[in-house]
Amino acid sequence: MSRQQEFDFGVPIPPLQPKRPDRVFFALFLQAKDRAGFWSVQRHLCDLNGITGSRLLKERFHVSQQHVGDYKRLRSKIEFAAKLAGRLVEMPAFEVTFRHAVSFPGRPAAKGRPPWRPFVLLADDGPVCELSRLIGSAMKANGLKSADHFVPHMTLAYDERFVPKQPIDPISFLATEFHLIHSLRGRTIYIDLGCWPLMTT
Repeated sequence: MSRQQEFDFGVPIPPLQPKRPDRVFFALFLQAKDRAGFWSVQRHLCDLNGITGSRLLKERFHVSQQHVGDYKRLRSKIEFAAKLAGRLVEMPAFEVTFRHAVSFPGRPAAKGRPPWRPFVLLADDGPVCELSRLIGSAMKANGLKSADHFVPHMTLAYDERFVPKQPIDPISFLATEFHLIHSLRGRTIYIDLGCWPLMTT
């Protein structure tokens, strides 16, 4: 009986291939002028806490608002319903402020793979949570499921380490629009399916 699987031949463990590679979500993205400041915070906090795993590109910094779903293949009816939901939402532009960083539990260790924990900035409650609630209500009105509980955050990196909650110097950005994103999981590709402005005064 072959026991070859017990030996380590130095071949890296292949990445997990998601069973549902098409993810759809609503999110707030930084404007180009804000990215450098958050990238500097990412670099400082990761170096300070020994985070050596995968860091998000600054172009991908975002605050998720609602998770539409993960699918084997994104169907047009789901995309259509999500776009209808986006069009229903009306809200003034607002500032999103972050005052703490922390690691979320993330994916536990399994099958020889280490844990994979998101290291995030935590945003203050307020308008950002209200926008999530409004999007969720619009999703339900169009036959989609939505989350009732929302922890506003911006992921900076993924790593094995768990970093306890810590205060940071406050950093903010002005949210003037929200997006519907189709993420091709495992390929680090975002496709922008729609964008809706938040009203400015």
